[in-house]
This record gives sequence, C-alpha cells and structure tokens, in this order.
Amino acid sequence: MRIRFDTSEVGESRWYEYFVRFVFGGAVTALAGVIAKHWGPEIGGLFLAFPAIFPATATLIQKNEEKKKEQLGQEGVNRGREAAGLDAAGAPSVISG
Repeated sequence: MRIRFDTSEVGESRWYEYFVRFVFGGAVTALAGVIAKHWGPEIGGLFLAFPAIFPATATLIQKNEEKKKEQLGQEGVNRGREAAGLDAAGAPSVISG
C-alpha cells in the first residue's frame, strides 16, 4: 500500500467551516480544562480527546456529503447522515485505543 498526501480537498471547504471547527474546538477544549481542574486530569483528558474534535467534524462531514449530492441534483440528507454515522462508528475505538 502506498501512502500519499492529498491536499485537493482542502480547497473545497469554506473559510467559515474552518472557523466553526476552530471556535467549537476551542470552546470544548476550554470546557475540558475546567472539568480537569475540578475532577482531575484523567476525566478532563477524556473530555479533551473526544468532544473537541468529533462534533464539529461530524457536522462538517454531513454538510459536505449533502452538498455533493445536491450538486448532482439528488437529495443529500440521508447520505450526509450516513457519512457522519460511519465516522462516528470509529470514534469510540479512537478514545479507547
């Protein structure tokens, strides 16, 4: 298997999508810091690892998949939900692994 680095999809995202990721991730990271200060670093680390990335990513995956289908003249809501769900299925293994 050949590993490659493909940056072609970076240009497909809008500036506000990156902004949403940054703001939401920063807010959740700050919340994880408050949790860690109150309940300790082990609990805070759980909140930092998962929620800082997952919700924003799932939302953007859903939106991008819907947009792709709509450009083809098809309804994209179900495809967007399926794509976000597939991404979510792998999230627990990342946390526990």
